[in-house]
Amino acid sequence: MSAALLPSETFRPYRSFVFPLLFLLAGICIYAFTLKQAYRIRGHFVTETVSEFGQLPSPGVQAASLEFKGVVSDYLFFKTMTYMGIKIGEKQVPSADEWQTMVRMLQRVTDLDPRFWDPYVFAEMVLGWQAGMFDEADMLLEKAAKNRPWDYRPQFYIGFNYLYFKKDSKNAAPHLRIAAENPNAPSYLKGLAARVSLYAGETGIGILFLENLIRETHDPNMLKYLEKRLTALKRMFFLEQKVKEYKEKNGRPPASLDDLVASGIIPEIPEDPYGGKFILLQNGRVYTTSEMVEK
Repeated sequence: MSAALLPSETFRPYRSFVFPLLFLLAGICIYAFTLKQAYRIRGHFVTETVSEFGQLPSPGVQAASLEFKGVVSDYLFFKTMTYMGIKIGEKQVPSADEWQTMVRMLQRVTDLDPRFWDPYVFAEMVLGWQAGMFDEADMLLEKAAKNRPWDYRPQFYIGFNYLYFKKDSKNAAPHLRIAAENPNAPSYLKGLAARVSLYAGETGIGILFLENLIRETHDPNMLKYLEKRLTALKRMFFLEQKVKEYKEKNGRPPASLDDLVASGIIPEIPEDPYGGKFILLQNGRVYTTSEMVEK
C-alpha cells in the first residue's frame, strides 16, 4: 500500500498554472487602472484643445490654414467629435460654456469648408436634440443651405426644427416646401404633410425625422445616440396610440398610463431607454421624466 501524499505533493501538478494565472490577473488589474487614467488624460487633453480652438477668431484660423483649409477643417471637426464622444461615453452633459465652445468650433469648421456636410448633421443632432440650441443649429443650417444649393436636407432640417421644437408650423412650411421642390429631394418628402397627418402628432413627426437622420449618420457613437432616442419616441408613440384606444373604448381618457395595464390594453408600460418613467400629460401626449437625457 503506497504512502499518503503530502499536501505539497498533492498540489505539485497545479503549480505550473498558479503563477501564470496570478500574473494574468495582475496584468488585467494594471491594464484596467492605466486604461481609466489614460482615458481621463485623453479627455482632459481634448477638452483643452477644443476650448483653445474655440477661442480663435475665424479669420485668423482661415489665414493660418493657408491652402490646407480642408485638412484643418477635418482636424477641427475630428476634435469636436472626439470631445462629444467622450462626453457621451461617460454619460456627461456639457456645461453651457462647453456648448458655446462647440458652437464656435462648428462655425470655424464650416467657415473653412462651408460645403462640409458632416458638421451640419452634427449640429442638428447634438445642438438641437441634446442642448435645445435650435437657433444656433438653424444658423449653421442656413449656411449649409447657402453653400449646398443642390442639397434638400438643410431646408428640411430647418423646417423640422420649426415644426417639432418651436411649434411654429407657419415658419416651417416654406422651408419644407423649398426642400420638397429640390430636384434631389426624395419622393416621400413631397407627401410629408399627408404622412404627418397619418401619424397625427408631434411624436410621429419626430420618428420620421430621426429615421431620416439615422440614414445620414455613419459615426457609431452618434448612431447609437440617435437610435436610443428613436426607441424612446417609438415607445411614446405606441403609448399615445393606446391612450386613444382606451378613450374610444371607455368614452374617457385614462387617468394615467397604469389604466392601460389595468384595462388589459397593454401588458405593461415599456421601459424608457434613458432610465426615466413614461407619464401621461393632460393633453393626452406621453412624455418621460428623463426628458430623454442620460441620467
